[in-house]
Amino acid sequence: MSMILHLIVSFIISLNVTTAMPVFLPRRFESRIPNIISGILLFIVSLFPIVPDFAALFIFFCIAFTLWTILFFKGSMLRRIAFSAIFFSIIGAWSYLSLYCILLTAEFDSPLWIDFALILLISILCIAYFSIFRIYVNNADEKSLDAFTERLWGYTAFIALCPPLVVLLLVSTPPENPILLFISTAFVLTASSIMLPLIYQIGRSNMLTKENQTLKERTGQYKEIEAEQEQVRKFKHDLLNHFTVIATYLDLGENDKAIEYFKKLGADFSNLTKTYTKNSLINAILNSKYQKAMINGIELRIEANADTSSLEESTDLCTLIANSIDNAIEAKPEDNKIDVILTEDGSNFLFICSNRYCGERKIGSDGTLMTTKDDKKNHGLGIKNIREAVKRMDGTMEISAENNLFTVKASIPMGRNAL
Repeated sequence: MSMILHLIVSFIISLNVTTAMPVFLPRRFESRIPNIISGILLFIVSLFPIVPDFAALFIFFCIAFTLWTILFFKGSMLRRIAFSAIFFSIIGAWSYLSLYCILLTAEFDSPLWIDFALILLISILCIAYFSIFRIYVNNADEKSLDAFTERLWGYTAFIALCPPLVVLLLVSTPPENPILLFISTAFVLTASSIMLPLIYQIGRSNMLTKENQTLKERTGQYKEIEAEQEQVRKFKHDLLNHFTVIATYLDLGENDKAIEYFKKLGADFSNLTKTYTKNSLINAILNSKYQKAMINGIELRIEANADTSSLEESTDLCTLIANSIDNAIEAKPEDNKIDVILTEDGSNFLFICSNRYCGERKIGSDGTLMTTKDDKKNHGLGIKNIREAVKRMDGTMEISAENNLFTVKASIPMGRNAL
């Protein structure tokens, strides 16, 4: 009877965990055979009982389950560890509970009908638990998980390790009171189950924060573009006055002054409406940043020789160009010059923004810029946003700060749809 109960519980566990895990972690293998092997291995792991007073066995199968997760699923290591801890605590709690009930009935030499009743009760409870569990799984939101940073996954993995530690404590020092054991087991199952909606809530919160930041950036960029368009409208509005001045110079015979005034007028208009590329969004951003740099007394030197017509006009592309130039303007280059290059490297669009700097620039071990400003909470985010935007466009990014020259270099595949 004990073997029947354990087989039923192990089958229910392995079936539900095998179905649920791909919702949280992408499968490493798409073909059917590796996935069948994955399910069989999980069933084998679930078959080995979590035995009271055998802590070493619990640790061994915890490691085995973690290796199973790493082998058959993809994702960051911290993410896989977090879900390994959550699911193994569920497996361990049910395995320990079923075995404890078997040992308890064997100790009292219970009648056969009690054994049947126990099998039925444990099976119903297990099915009921996983029925509720699957509600959370079916309502899973992948975007929420994708919004997690490595730091958040680190915190999650740390918290997720708490329920398995409780199971380990139960295994190493089993409580003599059965009621206390059932309460402890219920706590582990509840804590592990609550982790799933909690993870999604944290992910949604982080996703909304990023969306608000993106909206704020987009609003700021649109305001700058609108300001640049307003300058063009003012210029056009004043054209009659400019022509009047030129006509006056000509009437007075001061042709040199008329020519000089006309050249200045043409230069001013050219600065407002330069066409750098075939991409209208890039042109609007560059014109806007050119005006901003000029207002700040900085010369923005732009070299554009890339065919950008195949680049999708997107928020991410806007973030890359606008934030890079904004950061350079805010850095106040010591020579008051910023160089921006838009070119091609094979099938990739290459964007380079560089400026001279004085003082210290710190580059972290992961290649990120570490702000030297006192308000670290609100600064140093521009580079992070740029890096995330480039990643969403399937591009690569490099940052360097050598010989007092700070450079941001991004390579974006051309002919793709940016998000």
